[in-house]
Amino acid sequence: MRKDLSLIRRLEKIEKEMGYCQIKIEKEQRLAIQLEFLRCRIDQVTGALSDLRPDDTAVGNKLSGYTFRECQQLISTGKNKREVRKVRRAFIAVGMIPYLEDEMAQIEEGIEETGSRLGTFTDFHSKQDGLERERRSAMSNFDLTGEEEVLRISQEFEETERHWNVLTEDLTNLDEALFHIGRTIDYLNSARNFVLTSRSHFSIPDWLTRGYIVDLLKHSTIGRVREMLEGSERNLKDALGELSCLEGIELGEDEFAPLIPDFYDGLFHDLFSTGQFDQLLLEVEQRLDGTEKLSRRMQKTRDTVFDQQVSRERARESLFHRIGDERRKLRLVFPATEPGGIL
Repeated sequence: MRKDLSLIRRLEKIEKEMGYCQIKIEKEQRLAIQLEFLRCRIDQVTGALSDLRPDDTAVGNKLSGYTFRECQQLISTGKNKREVRKVRRAFIAVGMIPYLEDEMAQIEEGIEETGSRLGTFTDFHSKQDGLERERRSAMSNFDLTGEEEVLRISQEFEETERHWNVLTEDLTNLDEALFHIGRTIDYLNSARNFVLTSRSHFSIPDWLTRGYIVDLLKHSTIGRVREMLEGSERNLKDALGELSCLEGIELGEDEFAPLIPDFYDGLFHDLFSTGQFDQLLLEVEQRLDGTEKLSRRMQKTRDTVFDQQVSRERARESLFHRIGDERRKLRLVFPATEPGGIL
């Protein structure tokens, strides 16, 4: 009885197409996770904005009606805590509100882009179902009892390929996350350098006497610190979005805590309480140290996943060839009179 090799080649083609569909479906699932992550961020930003709109904000050289010198005196006495809280809220709001509004616009843009990409993954589930039916139809041409080795190997191959797809996508997410974490470290290093520069070049007493909010946040080395920390936080959130697609990975809450609120809180303390940038420097250095540790940990995770993916790749290729060999041993239900006649 002559073997119809075109049937075997057709089965191999079907399985390759099914593998392609599985890759696309895995990508689709991760895009859906990232889209949900962005939507959660929108909710968080909306909530933060609603909490940061005090009645009196910062205007020129005043916070809630107090000059900077009056703010310093108010804080130093420690008597009117209610007014101190009001002044502090106004200071934080004047920096946080524009930042959060910009972040909102960036997230909305990300949602639109991710949603558009997700919209291209529409037919792969139905295509996979059709290929599965086509494979069952093709396999019905073989004389099978259900105990054949090829069936066991095929099942093992599908499980191996599924794991390989997951690991491959994990590597992609980890590489993207490591890129963003690396950018975060670069920004934090720059922020630290600008804080050190501010300690010797920015006069807090002069600013308290003659300065304005815009001088501090836009036209000084402290303004450069702010820019660097905003860049750090954007990249850190992008890294978290990538890592949210991975299962079984532990992410410390402190590792991804927002940087900007701590920046304004520490800056307020340094300006009006100590007159030095000690708190700000401490916060930047702590975040830099924590992010460097996070980078090393994620790199180890990436190396482990890479080793697993390479191992699965070897097993996947071996099983694919074994399936072909085992199929060539099978008997057809009836002989084909012409090549390709069965299909």
